[in-house]
Amino acid sequence: MTFGIVYPKDIERLRIEKRAILIDIRPRDAYREGHWEGAINYPEAEVEDYRKVLQKRRPIILYCQHGGSSMQLARTLGRSGYDVGTVVGGYEAMRKYKEPKK
Repeated sequence: MTFGIVYPKDIERLRIEKRAILIDIRPRDAYREGHWEGAINYPEAEVEDYRKVLQKRRPIILYCQHGGSSMQLARTLGRSGYDVGTVVGGYEAMRKYKEPKK
């Protein structure tokens, strides 16, 4: 089990070096309005489906709008044996770091 904090500047490095999956847990409409390039949308409301799809041995990076919801979900998944991190400041911090794909 691993739980960690990820800074926007480290996302791409972790995706390449660790083959981490980047997951946007915001609602689908927020994702459609803009998201980090390469992120998949898995709304927080569908959290039970995560366990059916995600592999415990592959690193996961979660983000939400401001970081609070993804922090809670990352802790929950971490306690269940997933290697998971959460982006500090969420999508808002990510947008300030780099313009998202639209």
